[in-house]
Amino acid sequence: MLECLRQPLEEGVIRIHRAVGSASLPARFLLVAAMNPCPCGEGGGRRCRCQPGERTRYARRLSGPLLDRFDLRLHVPRADPAELLGQVAGEPTAAVAARVAAARRRSAARGVAVNGLVPGSRLDELAPLDRPARRLLADLLARGGLSARGLHRVRRVALTLADLAGADPPLTEEHVGTALGLRAELAALQVAS
Repeated sequence: MLECLRQPLEEGVIRIHRAVGSASLPARFLLVAAMNPCPCGEGGGRRCRCQPGERTRYARRLSGPLLDRFDLRLHVPRADPAELLGQVAGEPTAAVAARVAAARRRSAARGVAVNGLVPGSRLDELAPLDRPARRLLADLLARGGLSARGLHRVRRVALTLADLAGADPPLTEEHVGTALGLRAELAALQVAS
């Protein structure tokens, strides 16, 4: 099952082979997944009934190669009661939609519908890095904290962050650092709970 999932995640295509023939079907999609921070769902807080070892085993249920294919991994804290009860106004949807539309126009000007489709071979051209950003990524790669696949994903997310801010490349250490922060490891997510 995981291999079937990895294929459309990687290539955007599902290939079906049968005795009478084969077919290739488009499979570009946005995968959104969620998981509790621990088996009981309380994430190590006062009400958590899990032992530390249980939380660690629970987090390890997702393989590294599968997690590496998620562009964004973040902890979502419990909602603030004031927000739930409508006492705190968030950013208006129209403002967010306008910023997203502007970012999509920037990626379209590069010849891609969305930055997630920028081929790795074109990242140096379309998403160049400034010197501090390059040093940050080189250090992380040297320490084994980021895979080659992860590097490409981080650069694409950093490009999107720059687009949302209305900034032109080269990508800065701030763009890359924020993209890395949106790619937290499960162990860090558990600590944040």
